Amino acid sequence: MIVDAHCHIWPERIPEGSLLESMHATAEHVGFKSKDHFMNASIERLIAEMDEGGIDKAVLIGIDFEPKYAAGTFTTRDFNNLIGEAFKKFPGRIVPYAGIDPRRGAGAIQELKRCVLEMGFKGMKLWPLTGFFPDDESYYPLYQEAARLGIHIAVHTGLGPPDSYLKTCRPIYVDKLAVDFREIHFILAHLGTPWWEEAFTIAAKNSNVYVDISAWQKMHAHLPTGFYQVLSVGKLTLGGVHKILFGTDFPALTEIYSQKDWVSCIRNLEYPPPLQIMGLPEITEEDKQRILGENAAAAFGL
Repeated sequence: MIVDAHCHIWPERIPEGSLLESMHATAEHVGFKSKDHFMNASIERLIAEMDEGGIDKAVLIGIDFEPKYAAGTFTTRDFNNLIGEAFKKFPGRIVPYAGIDPRRGAGAIQELKRCVLEMGFKGMKLWPLTGFFPDDESYYPLYQEAARLGIHIAVHTGLGPPDSYLKTCRPIYVDKLAVDFREIHFILAHLGTPWWEEAFTIAAKNSNVYVDISAWQKMHAHLPTGFYQVLSVGKLTLGGVHKILFGTDFPALTEIYSQKDWVSCIRNLEYPPPLQIMGLPEITEEDKQRILGENAAAAFGL
């Protein structure tokens, strides 16, 4: 089984507003020649690319953008409904996550319950780049509800759009949550770039913390030995690759690698001689299979 632990879709027409402006700025910042790869993100395209790449399931993530970005009449509730509709259409392929901002207080709890109890969502996504620290104890009622509902929590860590805040996106702000809510599985999205060592350390310390490698395509494309080294250090830090999840951040990096290409990159990883000399561990064929899907299947109960 191959599982993409981090995907997104957008509505057919992205509403005008600062959300659209931020998406365009992100595409320009990454250096895309065309915005089409980034902006064309229908559920049909995602499923087609999953089929081409042999990907069995994808975690499909909503984003609570409203505290920072405007999108005309399109709301976070609409975004979560879009995820719910995709799950209803492709129930065997999609693992739905709601976008929830904890600063909404009781409203956040209400929206989480709606998504889980009415639409069958399996997790929620925190997007702290909009300006909040996830481990603020005033948000604990939301996490207590998440624990009661038995869902997972993905947390954006590391780099984001050019107009976002890095300081709230360090992996360290998930450590306290992992300790205080042992019954919840937390996924550090994007492996905390540039704080990947911090992310691995937190995952090594906490049995309920995982990392995903979504949005690392550019690193691999420009410095494949460096990417391998990151995975190798992770294996050393974690005592294995069992906490590392494959992810793409579809559609954000598809101009660099399609879903199929990114799967092939992991399958075709070769042990660089410099790392052998350094004594860093090899990413074995068994490790690759675990990263591509076995770890996520175990973590998410698929």
